[in-house]
Amino acid sequence: MSSKKWMRVAAIVALAVSAASACGPDPQLTKGTPVSSPTASPLERISPQHPAPGDKAPVLDKIKYDLETRVLRMGGMVPKPTSSSCDTDAVGDKPQKFTCTVKYMGIEVPFRVETKGGFIMIQYTATPTKGGVVTREGVHAVAWKQYGALGGKTRDSLRCDDIPAVRLVPVDKPSGYRCYVGDGGLQGSYDVIIGSNGMSLH
Repeated sequence: MSSKKWMRVAAIVALAVSAASACGPDPQLTKGTPVSSPTASPLERISPQHPAPGDKAPVLDKIKYDLETRVLRMGGMVPKPTSSSCDTDAVGDKPQKFTCTVKYMGIEVPFRVETKGGFIMIQYTATPTKGGVVTREGVHAVAWKQYGALGGKTRDSLRCDDIPAVRLVPVDKPSGYRCYVGDGGLQGSYDVIIGSNGMSLH
């Protein structure tokens, strides 16, 4: 084979290798560990495992129950026991500011609570002061529901970062953890975001 022909063949081979590499999997999308169908899917709606306060229960009990529900939603609807405490004994008809802390899977999630007062109906806002809670089980379940349940290449290529069993992360911002779809029409990386009322992947 002449040197010109050899150079032409070598160039074609190099071009073919380059094209094959370009079509290969994106290394970014092969991070983390595979996600499989959860053995126990989180509930669509979830409440604390202890009885809900009745209509005539103290307002503070209703606030605590609501905050526990919010933390469960942050964690991805994983049904685990919750408890809560506040640094006030009661909520009256005058505006108040106090702190309530929800305990969930060994993590404490504090909220700054502000009531507007009112004799018939007391309105309040509650803001997480140290972040929201993320759980590995919750992320995997949400990722499976959103992507894995679609089946095919999307399901088979679904992966998520190595997420701790539970930890505090920023609220309404990227948590620092991601899930990945390596193949199919939804190919890409998705931030795990913990909102004040739940978990989502974007």
